[in-house]
Amino acid sequence: MFKHKNHPVVDEKTSGEHAQVEDIKAEQPISTSSAKLPKDTSPEALRELLEKNLKWSQIIYEQNRRINSKLFWYDFLSWIRVLLIAIPLILAVIYLPPFIERAWGQYRELLGQVNDISQSGSSGSLEKLLQLLPFDPAKQEQLKSILK
Repeated sequence: MFKHKNHPVVDEKTSGEHAQVEDIKAEQPISTSSAKLPKDTSPEALRELLEKNLKWSQIIYEQNRRINSKLFWYDFLSWIRVLLIAIPLILAVIYLPPFIERAWGQYRELLGQVNDISQSGSSGSLEKLLQLLPFDPAKQEQLKSILK
C-alpha cells in the first residue's frame, strides 16, 4: 500500500522479531529535536514564545498585505488592458459599417460615371473624364491637348 516516511510499515508475512526491528528503525527518524529538549512551561518561557509568535504574525501580516496590494493592482491593470482592447473593437463595430456603406456608395457612383463615359463613346468620354477630375478649365485644356 502507501508508505509514509513517518510511519513504520510492517509486513504481515514477516516474523514478529523481524517486525520489531523494522519498528525500531522506523521510529528513530520520527524523533525530533523538540522531543530531546526539556519542555519549559514556566510563565516566562510561555510569554517569550507568545511574543515571538506575535512578531512572526505581524511580519506575515505585513507580507500578506503587500502581496494583496500587488494582486489588486495586477487585477486592476489587467481589466484596463481588456478595456483598451475591447473599447476600440466595440467602437469599430458601431461606427465602421456606416462608414463602409458610404465609401461603397461613393465607389459605386464613381463606377457608374466611368461606365457611362465608356459607353457613350471615345469622343465625349475624354471631356466627361476631365470634368470628373478636380482641375480648373486651363489645366483641362492642357490635358486635352496632350492626350490628343
